[in-house]
Amino acid sequence: MSKLLDRLDRITRGPVRSLGFTPTSAREAVATMALVVQVADLKQAGATEALQAGADAIVALASGPALSLLEVKERPALPEGSTWGVEIQALDGTQAEALKGLGCDFLVFGIEHTPVEALGEGECTRVLRVSPALEDTLLRNIEDLPVDVVIVSKPGPEGPLSLAHLLAIANVRAATSRYLLVEWDAPLSARELEHLRDMGVDGIVVNASGEALAATVSALRERIGALPARKPRSEREGRAPLLPRLEGMGSGRSRAPEPDEEEEEEEDY
Repeated sequence: MSKLLDRLDRITRGPVRSLGFTPTSAREAVATMALVVQVADLKQAGATEALQAGADAIVALASGPALSLLEVKERPALPEGSTWGVEIQALDGTQAEALKGLGCDFLVFGIEHTPVEALGEGECTRVLRVSPALEDTLLRNIEDLPVDVVIVSKPGPEGPLSLAHLLAIANVRAATSRYLLVEWDAPLSARELEHLRDMGVDGIVVNASGEALAATVSALRERIGALPARKPRSEREGRAPLLPRLEGMGSGRSRAPEPDEEEEEEEDY
């Protein structure tokens, strides 16, 4: 399993809880949302800064400097164990295989110009980037595509998170059981992050650059880490329509089912 998928699995399942003699303090603290940072070039200092500031993963657009990875066939000089990916507008099988060989953990691509042949199953996670304005007839069928994660481009209008944004994101969330990430290019408050998380968003993809990169990523990491635990499923179901959990449908990896805090926990022996 790729490191990005492993991280999303752990986020969705939450900390492992057990009865018996396991002390509460020994439980692993797991953030309830992932943080992915878009960078211009994997080779520049900004990529390392984003990871050191708390990003779970970084992703670079494969144009300009980022594309040189394919040309010189060298791994980016990132901290050991880093999770990184590349977004390619027109992905092909040769590029996918070359990037996998360089340690690429996930590939981001769009619906157009992406041949199915380039999306072979393996350790490299397949991330589909979609527009929230995608026609409903197409949106309803993304569940059947061979992808593991879906990224929603930032919906309009410009400005802070609004009900219009939430509706656009919820429309995509209702169409797929895949892990869902949302692109956002403005500051998000703790309250805004909590709303996104509770409606089924598994992570945020931010574009941070320049001198404020480390501060922006660090602030988001801190807000995500401070979010309260998700409410028990029974409480959420009474207030909003149920999100689909279409296990077994499609060809990609489905989002892990959320644990119900009211369910009885398994006892250690």
